[in-house]
Amino acid sequence: MGSRQAACAGAVVLALSLSAGAAHASPAPLTLQDAVEQSLAKNERARIADLDVTVARAAVQKAHARFLPALSLGAGDTFRPEQLGASAGAPPNAASATLSVNQPLLDAAAFPLLDQARDALLANQDQAGNDKRTLAFDAARAFFLLLDAQAVRSAAQRRLASAQAALSDAQARVNAQLASSNDATRAQVDLASAAREVTTDTGSVRTAALQLGLLMSAPAPETLVPPDAVLQASAKPLTALEPLVKAALSRRLDLTAQQHAAQAARDAAREPMLRAVPTLGVSAQAQATTNDAATGRWHDESLSLTLSWALYDQGQRYADARARSAQAEIADLQALALARTVASQVWSAAASLQAAQGAYAVADAAVAVARKNADETAALYKQGLAKAIELIDANDQLFLAEVSDAEARYAMALAYLDLRSSLGLDPLGLEL
Repeated sequence: MGSRQAACAGAVVLALSLSAGAAHASPAPLTLQDAVEQSLAKNERARIADLDVTVARAAVQKAHARFLPALSLGAGDTFRPEQLGASAGAPPNAASATLSVNQPLLDAAAFPLLDQARDALLANQDQAGNDKRTLAFDAARAFFLLLDAQAVRSAAQRRLASAQAALSDAQARVNAQLASSNDATRAQVDLASAAREVTTDTGSVRTAALQLGLLMSAPAPETLVPPDAVLQASAKPLTALEPLVKAALSRRLDLTAQQHAAQAARDAAREPMLRAVPTLGVSAQAQATTNDAATGRWHDESLSLTLSWALYDQGQRYADARARSAQAEIADLQALALARTVASQVWSAAASLQAAQGAYAVADAAVAVARKNADETAALYKQGLAKAIELIDANDQLFLAEVSDAEARYAMALAYLDLRSSLGLDPLGLEL
């Protein structure tokens, strides 16, 4: 017996040493701000949003090109065999160079296209900001879901510890012939159920950690720092929502992006009919030639004014005008629909948060009652005044109450995030 106790003690010391070493090597606890910042810095979605803006900015530069001069330079050298050059009375080779400049003076259709590119750039900038904001909220939600999974697993581990203690007490009472063997059997069944619950909840924690790590583009650490400030803010009663809805209509980047996109569509709709306006430009050319025996001149310059007027283009401008006008109207209707959706989202998120706050208040009170019941039942069982089935039921009720409390707490936090998202705010702030 002594050797067995010594072996158990050695195993405990070894386990404690390994756990201490693992804790020393584990990464620093992860905060909500760290999770959001790492997602914005490393996730591909943020980089894609920036590249979309780069593409839109290049489109503006391309639209500017129709107002700028085009400059080209060409050069050549013609070589003839000596006998052929001599028989023709020409030098054996002749080199030439031509410099041409074309400057548009009037291109009416270029103006709406430039306006379209500028408005499209504004739309892409707002959309990129909204994409990053959405990514930040996705990371925050994943953070709270991992906290929720860890809280449920902790409750399952406490239930497992209670089941182990109940089995030990039941076995001692059976050995002392103070209870039937059925008490120990039931405690063993409850212990198996508690162990299975811990295994299942551990898998849920790993899955939630993988989801958060996917957004962060890095493995999520096991230890998280609960954002107490956000949790406390989520429990506060809401104030009047009408001012918040008005502020959301001017703050939501997806709505402003749609409004800029609608303006860009209206700009594009102006372009087809302006193709009927004549285009005016000026061209200059300078040419230099060596060994020009025919004229004796080695340079030549010219300046010309060009006018181009597309009188009829098979009706394409009219078809484009109708199509783009319809597209502009569609974009305007989409902006109006999104504005109504924003208001609906704010009211819906507020209602969800209020419901979550009520559910959490009930769940929090239920935990206190269930814990008191479990403690009293355990005391009565040790005195022989309660049955094992009553103790098992009290522990199970406490576990369910703790799970409901954790889920209600983080459901309230998620509802708070949804409200902030609908208002166009970021996930880290506390103002509402």
